[in-house]
Amino acid sequence: MKKLVIAVISAVTAVVMCLSGSGDSSAAPVPELSTTGSDFGTFGDHSFCRGSFRVTLDAPKKTRGLVRVTVHSHGFTGDGPGWKRNPKCRVKLAAIWFSGQAYNAMKYSTATFGPKRGEKHSWDVRTGSGLVSLTVRGYTSNLPVNAPQSVGYGAFILVP
Repeated sequence: MKKLVIAVISAVTAVVMCLSGSGDSSAAPVPELSTTGSDFGTFGDHSFCRGSFRVTLDAPKKTRGLVRVTVHSHGFTGDGPGWKRNPKCRVKLAAIWFSGQAYNAMKYSTATFGPKRGEKHSWDVRTGSGLVSLTVRGYTSNLPVNAPQSVGYGAFILVP
């Protein structure tokens, strides 16, 4: 009799937990605690081009463990005749994260920005659900070695 009661209670508990745990996995924007602020500057690939970004993080609806990283340009500038001929600055960005699924994982993305404010570039990063430490920073775009060029953006985030 005792085993039957325990089995029934276990079954009821499992059913209640499954039904109460199901729901929409949508969280946009992602809850975050930034350690460095949301703006950072970096350098580009030619004519001493440089500029700064604002980072925003979103979680696409009905997708667990995925973060959409978006950088919004504050405008880029450069020096000399090379910048006059080609006022576009190519930058290499990386998202680096620590989570329950990955340790120091990186995903690179290359973007091109001009002097106009408000241009944006987005890419998706599969971090896994839960607490994640995420960093977004600029790297050298025209060297064979990935050398960091900025402190970047850092935050602890809760990914649905």
